Amino acid sequence: MVDTTLSRDSYPASEVMRCIHIGLLCVQELATDRPTMSDVAVMLCNESAALPSPKQPAFIFKRTAAGADSSSISAGGTTLGNDVTMTTIQAR
Repeated sequence: MVDTTLSRDSYPASEVMRCIHIGLLCVQELATDRPTMSDVAVMLCNESAALPSPKQPAFIFKRTAAGADSSSISAGGTTLGNDVTMTTIQAR
C-alpha cells in the first residue's frame, strides 16, 4: 500500500501504518464516527495515543440485489448502485 519509490529506511513501517489507520478513521461512513481535526492532530503528534478501530469507509461499493438495475435516472440526477447521486446542472 506504500509507494515503492519510498525507501523502507526513510519512514518506519509503524508510522506509515499509523497514518493509514488515521486516514481510515477520517473516511468512516458516518460523520459522527470521524475524528475532529484537533483529534487527528493529537493522533499524528502523539504516538502513544490509542487509536480506535475504524469502521466501514464511506466510499465503498455496495452490492445491489440480484437482478436489480445498478443505476436509474431520477429527478435531478443519476442514482448509482453505491448510493452516490450525480447531479447535472443545466442552465436556464
